[in-house]
Amino acid sequence: MAYMGGYGGYGGYGGYGGYGGYGGYGGYGNLNASGMGSLLGAGEGAALDPMTVQGLQTSVQAISHAAGNATPHPSRELAFSSSENLDIWVDWVRASLYLSDFMSELHWDVVSRPVESVVLSQRSRISGNVQPFYEVVRPDASVFEEQLKYVRSYMDQRPERTPEIVTQLGFPTPYFAMILGLNGARNKKTLELITVTQVLAAHVAMIVKHHLAIRRPDRIGATVLPMIPTPGHGSFPSAHATEAFAVTRMLEGLVDASQSHYPDPDKRKKLLRKQAERIAVSRTVAGVHYPVDSWAGALLGKMVGEIILNKCGISQVMTGLKYEAKAESDFMLSMYKDPDWKDHGVSELQNCQVAESANFKWLWDRAVDEFDL
Repeated sequence: MAYMGGYGGYGGYGGYGGYGGYGGYGGYGNLNASGMGSLLGAGEGAALDPMTVQGLQTSVQAISHAAGNATPHPSRELAFSSSENLDIWVDWVRASLYLSDFMSELHWDVVSRPVESVVLSQRSRISGNVQPFYEVVRPDASVFEEQLKYVRSYMDQRPERTPEIVTQLGFPTPYFAMILGLNGARNKKTLELITVTQVLAAHVAMIVKHHLAIRRPDRIGATVLPMIPTPGHGSFPSAHATEAFAVTRMLEGLVDASQSHYPDPDKRKKLLRKQAERIAVSRTVAGVHYPVDSWAGALLGKMVGEIILNKCGISQVMTGLKYEAKAESDFMLSMYKDPDWKDHGVSELQNCQVAESANFKWLWDRAVDEFDL
C-alpha cells in the first residue's frame, strides 16, 4: 500500500506509481489512488523537448503540401462501448474505468443503533437491490486498550522484519510476484490486475476507516513507539491487510485458472495466504496496527477479492461476513478460517452475487493468457 511515503492526500499512491513502464512491480505508470495518475500523462510518454517541438513545426510547414488538397476521406470508428477498446487506451484510462466500474456498485450504510457499525453492500445491476457483503461493528475503546499488550509483544521482531516493513510501505507487489514467478516483461496484465485489486481494496478500506475513526496504538499507549511514521488515517481496519488478502483471494483464482502452468498450485496458494498474513502482522510489529485491525482488514479483503473474481467472470456465490472484534484475539492464519474464526468474532451474513463486468473480464482473460504454455 502506498500511502506511507506517497499518501500525501492520496498523492501518489505509490502502488499505481511504480511499474515504471512495466519494468518493476510497484504499480504502473504514474497512476495514483484515483486511478488517473497525475491526471495527464500517465502512460502517455515523455514530453518532447522544446527544440523537437519547434523542429516538428518547421517540418510540417515543409512537407504538408505533399498530401495534396484537404478533401476529407471516408473513415470508420472503433466499436461502440466495447471492452476491446481497452487495448488501445493508456494505462491511466483503464485504471479510471476499473475504479468507476467497481465503485459504481458499492453502497455503504453507517448504522448508529443498536451498535455503531458500517455495512458494505453491492448494488445489483439488474434489480438495483443492495446485497450486504461485509459488516463491521465499532469496538469499544477497552478492546484497543487490551490489544496494546499484543502490539508491545511484537516489538521484539522489529530488527528481523525491518527490511520487509520498510519495503512494504508501498504496495507489496514484489512479495506476491516472488511466489508466482511474475516478470514485468511477461506478466504485464497480471501485474496490472494485482495493482487494480490493491487500489480498489484501499479505496474500500478508507471508507470504512473514515466512519469507524479508531485511533492508532501510539495515541493510546505511550510505550508502543512506532518504528515508522504513523499513517494519517484511522487504524481499524488495516488497509494493508485488506489489500494483501484481496490480492491473495484474487490470485488464488488466477492460480486455479492456470493449472497447466503450475505443477504445485495448492502450495502456491498456501504461500500466498501466508504472505498476506505476514504483511498484515508486520504492521503490528511496526507499531501502527492492533491485531484486530488485521482481522477486520483480512475479512474485508477476502470479500473485495471475491467481488473482483466475480467481475472477472469467475462466478461464485459470496457469503457475506460480519466482524465483532474480541479484545483477546491475536491475528494468525491458523485462526482465519471457518469455523475457528467464529471464536474471534466472525459470523456469516446472507449470500450475494456479483455480475460479470466486461472491463474486468477483458483484463482477466489477458492475465490468464500470460500463463499459457
